[in-house]
Amino acid sequence: MELKQAGGDQMTRLAVCVVVAIAAVYAAEKLCEGRGYPLWEKYGPWLKDNKVQAIAVAAAVLYGASLALWPQEGRPEKAPLEEAFTPCE
Repeated sequence: MELKQAGGDQMTRLAVCVVVAIAAVYAAEKLCEGRGYPLWEKYGPWLKDNKVQAIAVAAAVLYGASLALWPQEGRPEKAPLEEAFTPCE
């Protein structure tokens, strides 16, 4: 049950990141177009031609940032060692 819950939490986090990325890409297009911003002049045409890729990049960055700021709970850092295992010296 916990494994299904953890997978659901990951999918929720990813879905939120995608929605925020979509909103950011469309907001950037509406707010920056025609204003003469140097970054928009450089990357604006690419953004308008490749919206899917821009959304994917933004969602990946947001997902990584969310994992860095709010790590997943209940996930073990390392797998426990077996009791019969003894390392070589």
